[in-house]
Amino acid sequence: MSFRRIGNYMVIGFMGGLGLFNSSKLEIRQATDTNAELLFQNGQIISSAVICICVAGMMAEVFVMKNRMRKARKSNPLITEDDKLSATEFYDKYAEDSPDVSKPKKYKKKGKKSEDSK
Repeated sequence: MSFRRIGNYMVIGFMGGLGLFNSSKLEIRQATDTNAELLFQNGQIISSAVICICVAGMMAEVFVMKNRMRKARKSNPLITEDDKLSATEFYDKYAEDSPDVSKPKKYKKKGKKSEDSK
């Protein structure tokens, strides 16, 4: 959700890269089919998983940041001036017994013409 988190993912991914590098170099030095070689192979697997998780986390943070910026830019076209009025102000403005009634427009349904209008 912020550049700080992306920075943290980068640091942890870098540590995973160092672990992968060290495990690879140490595995080469070990005798074949020993427990030490297996230990370093497991280190490579774990380091690779850490790197993949960090890359996925960085990508997710970027997508979240883009969506947040996109939502902040959009304005709601359904908000009207009447939405800013309190309930009593709205009632005073549109009440039937109010002397200066400025009623909202009533929209007709668009549909098939009725037979009465013929």
